[in-house]
Amino acid sequence: MTLIRNISQQRFKKIVEQTVDRLYASLYPLCKDRAMCEDIMQEAYIRLWNNLEQVRDDEAVLALLRTYARNIFLDEVRKAARKQQGMQHHVPEEKTDSPEDYVRNRELHAQLQAAINKLPPQQQLIFRLHKEHALSYKQISAQMKIATGTIEVQMNRALKSLKSELAHLNGQP
Repeated sequence: MTLIRNISQQRFKKIVEQTVDRLYASLYPLCKDRAMCEDIMQEAYIRLWNNLEQVRDDEAVLALLRTYARNIFLDEVRKAARKQQGMQHHVPEEKTDSPEDYVRNRELHAQLQAAINKLPPQQQLIFRLHKEHALSYKQISAQMKIATGTIEVQMNRALKSLKSELAHLNGQP
C-alpha cells in the first residue's frame, strides 16, 4: 500500500510541476486576482488528487484541471451573486424613502422577524436558508439531508403561517 501511495504522490508531483504555470496562465485572465487564482488552483489540484486513480492519460490532465478550475470559478461567481442578491433584499431603499416610510419599513421588518421567530424550528431554518441565504430547495435538501418535497411542504407551511400572522398583526381577518 505504501508503494502505491508513493507512486501516486510522485505522479501527482510530476503533474503539478508540469501544469502549474500553464494552469495559472489560463486561469488568471478569468479571475484577475492572484489570491483567488491560487485558491482555485489549489482546489482544482485537490479534486485531481481525489480522482487521480481514474485519470489514465497524464497528457490530457491539463484540460481536466482547466475544467475543474473553470467550474470552481463559476461556483464562486454564483455564490457571490447569490450573496449580493440576498444583501439587496435586506437593504432599505434610501433614495425615495421619506422618514415615515423608513419607520414603517423598520416596523414591518421587525414584525416579519417576530413572525419568523414563531415558526417551528425546522420551518424557520428552511425559510431563512431559502429567503435570507438564497439557497435553492435542492441545496437546502442536500444540506439538511431531507427530501426536496419536504422542503417545499415546509416552505409552503411557513409562508402560510407568516401570511396569517402578519395579517393578524395588521388587523386583517
